[in-house]
Amino acid sequence: TLTTSTTTRVVRRRWTTAAARGNRAMRAARRGAVAMDGVEAIPRRKAVGRGGAGTNAPDALLAVCLGKFDAMHAGHFALAKRAAALGEPWLVSFSGMARTLGWEEKLPITAPSDRARVLNLWSAALGGEGASGSEGASGVAIREHSLPFAAVREKSPEEFVDMLVRDLGVRAIVTGENYRFGYKAAGDVAALKEFGAKNDAKVDVVELVPAARPDATLGDQVSSTRIRAALMRGDVKSANDMLGREHRLVCDVSGAAAQNSLRVALAGDGEDVLLSLENVENVPPMDGQYRVRIVVDPESGDTSLKNAKDTTVSLSYGRVAVNKYDVFDIQFARNAVAIDFIDRSSKSYANGVSGRW
Repeated sequence: TLTTSTTTRVVRRRWTTAAARGNRAMRAARRGAVAMDGVEAIPRRKAVGRGGAGTNAPDALLAVCLGKFDAMHAGHFALAKRAAALGEPWLVSFSGMARTLGWEEKLPITAPSDRARVLNLWSAALGGEGASGSEGASGVAIREHSLPFAAVREKSPEEFVDMLVRDLGVRAIVTGENYRFGYKAAGDVAALKEFGAKNDAKVDVVELVPAARPDATLGDQVSSTRIRAALMRGDVKSANDMLGREHRLVCDVSGAAAQNSLRVALAGDGEDVLLSLENVENVPPMDGQYRVRIVVDPESGDTSLKNAKDTTVSLSYGRVAVNKYDVFDIQFARNAVAIDFIDRSSKSYANGVSGRW
């Protein structure tokens, strides 16, 4: 039988051990381990810098942008820029949303393999390092992190903000003025400010970036929906304006069928290499002829265009036709072909049947 004093010592020892485990878990979460409810902690890394806003130094506060960053457009860059002014900037979005909600899966606007390059472009625009590049003068690197939608979908707006602050260590939150969050999108920016204040987290709401040409049905602001619509029309100039860069289509050529097509082009007398739109990572524009810039086997995160070739391509019947004499090394591609669309030069191929969208 345990005495009262013995029981007290046992309970105290168990409580101390549990507290120590909790502290170790919190430290592990800060290092990038798994946080609560299957949500991975944001993997902050050490970087050279003086700390404070606009750096990735260990003592910089964690500033996250919330949204759906499918397109990584000019409006999203505005959020990242504001977050970088507050602390260590991260884009935080949700993975598996379409699958969880039973929606039709769509090709993204920005190719998954191209996202590191875009983050590097944004970081460079702020005078800092890239997401995978070398340290810059200001030490700024914009990075991204995904939360599994299935793990957070039923959280109320208040629970969601609590998770960001308590479990992930977020100290500043940046969103657009039309952002909604929480179960059934019940929370708006007013609720975000309220719950942020309760958790001693700064909430900054950024005005929507206006599009050059207002649309009666799609609104006045830059949006992923407007960019998709522009690409569907073949209006890559408008899409590029909203993206803040040229739309890059990434064609995966690592598969057996794609490699066989390249070998046929190399051995044949024809001028064109045909890339199937069945193998693209992201949304292609409508059929037509386009002025483009092509990079063969681009390196992840590389923002340089040292090996790029300017040419004209045709999209028709689910294929991209590239003149092999204009881009000779395309025949020897092993992984991917990246095509930056500059402008549409002709609609003469607009009656073809495009590949999957």
